[in-house]
Amino acid sequence: MAKEIREWAVAILIAIVVIAVIRMFLFVSFSVDGLSMDPTLEDGDRVVVNKFIYDLGEVEQDDVIVFESNQDSAYVKRVIGVPGDTVEMVDKTVYLNGEPLQEDYVVHQEESYMDNFTLSDLGVEGDVIPQGQYLVLGDNRPISRDSRDFGLITEDSIIGEVQLRFWPLNEIAIDF
Repeated sequence: MAKEIREWAVAILIAIVVIAVIRMFLFVSFSVDGLSMDPTLEDGDRVVVNKFIYDLGEVEQDDVIVFESNQDSAYVKRVIGVPGDTVEMVDKTVYLNGEPLQEDYVVHQEESYMDNFTLSDLGVEGDVIPQGQYLVLGDNRPISRDSRDFGLITEDSIIGEVQLRFWPLNEIAIDF
């Protein structure tokens, strides 16, 4: 009996350590708060964020990421511009390196406070996004707080890439 209890205790302890390692270094769940990524992600959606993916590769344009903000809690946004890119918005159309982006995920087209911007409007010196910095925008542009508000984000602030929506169960998805 004592041997069986000891075996169970060891198994439970190992499971706790494995879960702690996974949460600390590999994956973390995140709850979407607000409608800034609607319709891609909605208020209350639960997602899994891959924390180690950028240790293996680069942040890419169109990645949906979670990052620490200087203003509030963590934000979830879409990467629009990476280091070396030029980005501007003219009449609600985003231009990346001079070409208009095809953004099928942007469905809200109401007037917003900033439908036009250049990198210099966001406080960037020069014509391109500097190394280690990224321009992020929410998919629901009229209400999103994003790089138009707080400027570019740093690579160090990125927690990871959203890789799975697991809640609500009827909207499980892996492609954003």
